[in-house]
Amino acid sequence: MTGWVRLGMEGRLAGLDRTLGHIASLAGTGIMLAWLWAGRAGADPCADCHADRSLFTDLGARADSLVVTDASLASSTHAGLACADCHADLAQVTDFPHAEKLAPANCGSCHEDVATQFATSWHGQEAARRHGDVFAPTCGSCHGTHDIRPVGDTMSTVHPKNLPHTCAVCHSRLAKGAGTEVHLIDAYGRYVGGIHAERINAGVLGAATCNNCHGTHDLKRADDPASKVNKFNIPATCGQCHSEILGQYERGIHGQALAARVMDSPNCTDCHGEHQILAPSGASSPVNAGNLSDYVCAKCHNDPDMVGKYGLKGGRISSYQDSYHGMAVKRGSTKAANCVSCHKAHDILPATNPASSIGQGRIVATCQKCHPDANAEFAASYTHEAVIGKPDGIKRIIEAIYIPMIVILIGGMAIHNGIITLHYVRRKRALEKSQVTYERFSRSMVFQHAALVISFITLVITGFALRFPDAWWSQPLAFIGLTEHVRSLVHRIAAVVMMAASVYHVLFLTVTRRGRTELYHIIPRLSDVSQAWQNIRFHLGWTKVRPDFDRYEYTEKAEYWALVWGTIVMIVTGLVLWFPEVFTQHLKGWVVIASETIHYYEAWLATLAIVVWHFFFVIFHPDEFPMSLTWVDGKMTEHTLKEKHPAWYRRIAGQSQEPEDTSPKSRVVDKDKG
Repeated sequence: MTGWVRLGMEGRLAGLDRTLGHIASLAGTGIMLAWLWAGRAGADPCADCHADRSLFTDLGARADSLVVTDASLASSTHAGLACADCHADLAQVTDFPHAEKLAPANCGSCHEDVATQFATSWHGQEAARRHGDVFAPTCGSCHGTHDIRPVGDTMSTVHPKNLPHTCAVCHSRLAKGAGTEVHLIDAYGRYVGGIHAERINAGVLGAATCNNCHGTHDLKRADDPASKVNKFNIPATCGQCHSEILGQYERGIHGQALAARVMDSPNCTDCHGEHQILAPSGASSPVNAGNLSDYVCAKCHNDPDMVGKYGLKGGRISSYQDSYHGMAVKRGSTKAANCVSCHKAHDILPATNPASSIGQGRIVATCQKCHPDANAEFAASYTHEAVIGKPDGIKRIIEAIYIPMIVILIGGMAIHNGIITLHYVRRKRALEKSQVTYERFSRSMVFQHAALVISFITLVITGFALRFPDAWWSQPLAFIGLTEHVRSLVHRIAAVVMMAASVYHVLFLTVTRRGRTELYHIIPRLSDVSQAWQNIRFHLGWTKVRPDFDRYEYTEKAEYWALVWGTIVMIVTGLVLWFPEVFTQHLKGWVVIASETIHYYEAWLATLAIVVWHFFFVIFHPDEFPMSLTWVDGKMTEHTLKEKHPAWYRRIAGQSQEPEDTSPKSRVVDKDKG
């Protein structure tokens, strides 16, 4: 009996359990359906509009921020939030669609600490000042809106690889504020060309990006004392990554001066640059071994104001440049010492400091880094003072002996050799007078040549003196009174003389019978090409037959017409440079720039042509040395005429039936038998 009772009770309890289980199951299903329905009802009013971009097409680019897709929310770090969690105004909305303008999303409701930082930052101040401006910085400007992702997500707008692009949306604009004429170079473009961006792109995400230097939500202006990029805070900012170098810098004289609030003291960016920081090994880096002294150290140590203001020793940069080390580095040496080789890069200390690398106790060890056998005497020979020389130093004593000796000896040699050269010129002149001579140039032609020589040489000296004022030959010109005002005046006078001589020459060629004869013979012909080739073959020893040159050979024709062309070019461009206001009334401004460039290079071309080509044939040619004297009186000996212009000689000597030219009277104008 007892067993049956027990079995009956157990059966009733099991049935009760099954009933309760069914009830619980139904209740759970109802709760689930209610939750799903509630979720559906809460999302639908927003999705009905904000999933369709076509409703916002009239808003242009702004429509992108108003369209919300399941994909953008699902990938966001805010995926579990309801719309009203960020858009607080929606909690009060009962009728949809809501009013077009709602309050911006209030990120501070969750991120209160960040919102407090942002409000005091430069971005926060700008957001408050430019409230409602489409370019006012907000949380969404950097983080995005509905697709906000964690910083570690490679798709996040604030991921180290993407942050520079995000900042560039605003900071690629060059203007420093609306309506101002102050501009900055594109920071983004410079940053991506630097070593930090290179390291990040290589996967080193710890390399510096925008927020590492400027801050994130607490970003401040550079002139704010609390800014990470304030002049006095930059070393600590860089020291976040370069802690060892920061310690060195703070021990050095530059760091000490900056800590003492000396504004002129260099910090990291003064030497390395700001956004486009390059590896020291890069040829374009300011701290590259080849650039360091000229472009970094010289900014302060070659500035007379800085030298005087802080009692620095002058002449340090120039003395280094004049030393072997400086000259070797200038020629591309990677082994020769530069400034940091001796003074160190960051912990630079004056020689009076016992810890200085150039102090008495350490200078020898510094030299031994490159010169293992260096001793104290060796170190003393490579100081700046050794290069500059003290008033009573050995260098000054030697200079006091050698400079006058060079002037006296070399000057005496020049005078001595000039006397000998003059003797041979007179001797050659006397020899030519004793021989039969023919008129090569008329008196008019000799005069034209003299005017050309004087004006050309004057133009060359006064023109290049403007371009090379520090050249050894240019500096004495000021001593003899050729100041810039006088130089420019003399240059223009010589130009007028050359133009007048050119006009006279044109009239000579067209009006006079002699001029027309000269023009007829100096016109280039096809025979000049074959004669040029034969002349080269003769001087190479390939033939024993000389070319049968006439009145003018190909070298003289080439030089003459090059002179004509060069004179025209120099006159035209010279007039443009002389009267730019007149020419720019009718021509574009680039004409002045083009004229200046052409004038300069044509001057080089003409000068080198005279030195290399003309001087060879009239001075340095073995048959003419010490010089041809035809330019003096226009005469040429019969021997020279036969050898150099055989065809012309036969004609004027009556050995040829061919007429001289269109002017028979110009045959033998003068036949001086001495």
